[in-house]
Amino acid sequence: MKTQIKKAGDTMVVSMEGRLNFEAQEPLRQDLTRLVSQSKRDVVPQKIIVNLENLEFVGSSGISAFVQTMKEFNQRAPTRPRYVNVSSEFQRVMKAFDESGVFEFYDNEAKAKDSFSN
Repeated sequence: MKTQIKKAGDTMVVSMEGRLNFEAQEPLRQDLTRLVSQSKRDVVPQKIIVNLENLEFVGSSGISAFVQTMKEFNQRAPTRPRYVNVSSEFQRVMKAFDESGVFEFYDNEAKAKDSFSN
């Protein structure tokens, strides 16, 4: 799995691609921790969009660990991240592990960006 982080103005876009399995969790956790630290040091308030369009889940242990990592990320992020291009199957799985409703799903990055101003 590969994580790419792009900054455009006050928005950070985290794109993930490849196969997600249990072994990919620690590098992902480290990347997201660095992102939160960087956004807290930045003078401009950060909006974070997570694009899961090219991410493949492999095995149920990878999914539950991924959702836990993303929940922790949501709690530490300066603003609630928006998730885009998440298939309906993955949305159902993520919502099943999301008892407090921390995930916000959008069809694309433009709609997610617009949601920050509402």
